[in-house]
Amino acid sequence: MTRISTSTQRRLQRLRRRQQRVIRYGTAPRSSLPFRFDASLSIYGVGTHHDAITLNTGISPNSTYLKGEARFGGKRWKEDLWLLQSPLGEGASLEEHLDWLWATVGPYKAYFKELIAVASSASITLGCLSESPYPFFSVGDGSMKIVRELEVGCSFNFTCV
Repeated sequence: MTRISTSTQRRLQRLRRRQQRVIRYGTAPRSSLPFRFDASLSIYGVGTHHDAITLNTGISPNSTYLKGEARFGGKRWKEDLWLLQSPLGEGASLEEHLDWLWATVGPYKAYFKELIAVASSASITLGCLSESPYPFFSVGDGSMKIVRELEVGCSFNFTCV
């Protein structure tokens, strides 16, 4: 007899619930937001600067972690992390999240570029939670200004439900 993994069992349960909704309502009801977006700026390896960032810019990060601090699952952080997430919520477009990040850090561009130069890495993370198995998004050239101006990488986090 084959053992079915827990994650596969959960997926099957979600599929069964959707099938039941289709039978009951005729179509699977969708959220009013088929795509929910978020964006964040992550800077790694600058733990000695965490307090200075807030003092010099007035920007308070959503999270900070120091190398060696405990994290979930009994693991420890391997690097320091300073994380700034857009507070606009899932109803905002990806462009609005990116524009908020740039409006927040843009006035301190030179300071952040110096900080990123001494960091082990930095990136903009774009998130998409989708009810579609084929998520698609586009971002205008103006909204990617933060990536160009700070000269950071861009990573993507897609989650389909």
